[in-house]
Amino acid sequence: MSESKFATKTDKYWVTEHNFFDEVRSEFTLPKEVKIHDVTLREAEQAPHIVLRPDEKIRIYEALDELGVYSVEVFPIISEEDKELAKELVKRRRKAKIVFLCRWHKEEVDFALECGADGVVVEGAGNTRLAEAAIGATPDEMYKHFVETTRHAKDNGLFTSVMPWDSNRGPFSFMERIYKGVVNEGGADNVVIADSHGCSLPGAVSYFVRKIKEWVPGTPVEMHAHNDMGLATACMLSAVTAGASVVHTSINCLGERAGNAATEEVALDIELLLGLKTGIRLDRLYPVAQMVAEMTKIPIARNKAIVGDNEFTAESGMVVYMQDHMTANNVPFMAYLPELIGRKGRDIVLGKMTGAYAVDKKLKELGINASKEQVKEITRRVKMESSLRKWSITQNDLDVIASDVIGKASAVSAK
Repeated sequence: MSESKFATKTDKYWVTEHNFFDEVRSEFTLPKEVKIHDVTLREAEQAPHIVLRPDEKIRIYEALDELGVYSVEVFPIISEEDKELAKELVKRRRKAKIVFLCRWHKEEVDFALECGADGVVVEGAGNTRLAEAAIGATPDEMYKHFVETTRHAKDNGLFTSVMPWDSNRGPFSFMERIYKGVVNEGGADNVVIADSHGCSLPGAVSYFVRKIKEWVPGTPVEMHAHNDMGLATACMLSAVTAGASVVHTSINCLGERAGNAATEEVALDIELLLGLKTGIRLDRLYPVAQMVAEMTKIPIARNKAIVGDNEFTAESGMVVYMQDHMTANNVPFMAYLPELIGRKGRDIVLGKMTGAYAVDKKLKELGINASKEQVKEITRRVKMESSLRKWSITQNDLDVIASDVIGKASAVSAK
């Protein structure tokens, strides 16, 4: 085991050095850096119930640019409003590139050219069984659509990625034919694996990336995955460890059905667990996630990784005690501190699992001084009250309990 060049422990985070052992890294074929292609502007509205106004989409684009994503994806063909928005976004273009999702139709590529898009992602069915059943296309027709549309985009100077959706469920031999065709005949710059229904094991994703790099050497591979089985983030990391250099992600996991790989999860994991640069300003992750949650009206689950409320909220007495003492010694207790992702401090809630240390800490915040015995009694009542309510109690509740305990003790002392 050689010593890692990546600092696994700093004053902002502390991750396991196991991730950097030679025995682990020897299995990897890592790119030099990873680009984040954010699909929130498209996928969020493909999630049930969500509608974003044009001004909201512009603000989200600006926030994603400030966050440091390499590119964003829009789908203008949806409506006239979206077409106008696409034009406006290009006019307001910042550093983050604006990429149009185009079906395998040349007229959609022409619209991207007309607007001045930075590039296109050409999509279409990659699974022959699905294509035959859903759209009546034969394998030869699918191949022709992909190659000709890709060639059209490249002949007109557009950076072109090709994404055969449901490619992980398509016949392997046909996928080889498609990827070779769009690169060797179509001239595609990048190719995309689309785990459209989130059903690949991370190891299967790694294998697929390696095979594509054998089929079309030198062509960058991108990864797009949905979260139907809770594996989207893991599959993104597996793709990167096999050499994928672009990942498709969405803020707060927003997307079709169970959503896509979450931008905040994938970016932080790549930076801290793989030690690769993504260009993301990690201290913008939390503010951007909160903004998108407000605009989409989809609240972030309390136990959501990275940006959920519970991530830096503790109730357990032992945890509160350890966190305070480790922080005082400049040692992170968690894998990373809240400030790393742009969140202010930690929260403590009082409930059934609360210990005397946390109760005393909260009492002092209220300006209440209590003896050791009083703190013990207040803690007992906090636990009992929380059990009755089946939830944590508020600061006001604590004030009432403390006043009762300390008031009774004072009355006894006065007699």
